[in-house]
Amino acid sequence: MTRHTDRRLKIGVCCASLLGYLVVGYWLQVRHGFIIGDSLARVSAAQSVLFSRDPHLAAIGFIFTPLTALVEIPWIALSPWWPDVTARALSGSAMSALFMAGAVLQILSAGIDRGLPRAYSLAVAVLFAVNPMIVFYGSNGMSEAPFIFFMSWAVRRLILWMADDDVHHLVTAGGIAMGLAYLTRYDAVACIAAAGLVVGTTTYLRARARPRLRRALLDLLMVSGPGTAAFLGWAVISWLITGEAFAQFTSQYGNAAILEQSGQQAPTFGTGVGFALACIFLMAPTLLPIATWALVRRRRQSRWQVLIVPVAIFGAALTFQALSYATGSTFPFLRFYIIAVPLTAFLAVLAVPDGMPAVVKRRGRYAPPPRIPDPGRHSRFAYLPVLLALAICVPFTAWGMSLPKYAPQEYALGAVLSPDPDSTSPRKALERRIAASFSTERQIARYLENLHLPDSSVITDTVYGFAILAASPRPQTFVVPSDPDVTALLNDPVDSGIRYLLAVPPTGRGRSDALNLRYPTLYDTGADIATLELEIPNDGDSQPNWRLYKVLDPAPES
Repeated sequence: MTRHTDRRLKIGVCCASLLGYLVVGYWLQVRHGFIIGDSLARVSAAQSVLFSRDPHLAAIGFIFTPLTALVEIPWIALSPWWPDVTARALSGSAMSALFMAGAVLQILSAGIDRGLPRAYSLAVAVLFAVNPMIVFYGSNGMSEAPFIFFMSWAVRRLILWMADDDVHHLVTAGGIAMGLAYLTRYDAVACIAAAGLVVGTTTYLRARARPRLRRALLDLLMVSGPGTAAFLGWAVISWLITGEAFAQFTSQYGNAAILEQSGQQAPTFGTGVGFALACIFLMAPTLLPIATWALVRRRRQSRWQVLIVPVAIFGAALTFQALSYATGSTFPFLRFYIIAVPLTAFLAVLAVPDGMPAVVKRRGRYAPPPRIPDPGRHSRFAYLPVLLALAICVPFTAWGMSLPKYAPQEYALGAVLSPDPDSTSPRKALERRIAASFSTERQIARYLENLHLPDSSVITDTVYGFAILAASPRPQTFVVPSDPDVTALLNDPVDSGIRYLLAVPPTGRGRSDALNLRYPTLYDTGADIATLELEIPNDGDSQPNWRLYKVLDPAPES
């Protein structure tokens, strides 16, 4: 009966979370047009796999890791009948909602695994699920949701492995969760290394017989080997197809190029670390008190080792992001530290007395003695302080998301949550511009569609053009860098049947635009191959003003 009740609770929580995130995604992206650029770029990449001029899997690109876009492909297939799936990035919302609901399930399951009261486990899961950053990134199609899910899944299974030494937990955590996590976010590589270190060291200390080193190495390979294979495999595939093993870092479209093109100054090391710590504090202000209380409680019962798992694995991701920003190789975004939220939730699960644990099916040779329920586990005072500390994170995170210095991608939600169209304040004006991002690109897509152009008649780069492709009901109209014949068409648009060129200013990120690289004067003069037909001012913040050039007619044959 208990197992049946737990199953129904898990299904109910998962379904409620999924529905909630889907509703928020629809409200934000379809009703209000609030779309994050990276989310729409992934949608455009997935769309290219099915509906580009040359549909092929490699069109998904190698700047982002592939899993998020791959999951969106079934939804993208519906776009001919439901245009908002691509134009408003609703396929991305479906992807992130599914994974974030899975993350909520993992948090709830972690409490049930340890035999905690259902009310407490449910309360921790709900406080995690309604955290404003979790709600936003569970609904907007970014990679944070799948990364949180896979990391939470891995941490939960490794906590179980700490208790029963069941090798199946290592297979799940390493062979599935860690491997897929790397195909979601590059910072998973730090988590893979941390998991291998934790598992290898733990096995070595547990196994007292002579082959302890071999057993430790085998367990280390089991948990970190698949993630390492994913790392090497993705690099090799990228190199074979594009000539760059790590396009995110070396390509003209990667982070390093974007930072250089935008002229962003790298912080000093101390300033970068300070920014990272501030972001962690804004999302998890009670992280240290909860962690301290968990350590104190578990040291009394010699069970503190289990805390190593969430601290090491989630902490590796936070450290990776902090060092990346401090060394000037990434951006000052609050979302890069969102993993602090599940870290705090897992510590809340471990900071209270253990109940009667789930029955172990396959206890390993080196498993520690079975846990005995704590005598004080029925006292509400053992649970309420931790819940209150966790609850503080919810309003504090909402406040942190309103700070432009730390949350440049989130604070514009104010234009949706508290619209004030009559306000003339600079902040409200900027919020409205950010919230209106990609409305201009949707208008361009409609304009070109009304021209009834044939396939392969418009050249644009996806540096900025991804939003136009995503909004177009006929992406086959466009020639883009992932097409195998793009170089030939770009070199001779006049005689190749190209009718229009979509140009952006050759400044900032526009310097990497393929059209600007081939024709440096195109935006200003037409480069003697095209005449200006339309100039389109952009309503979105940090988005370029577009110019539509009509390609000259080919010279008549003499």
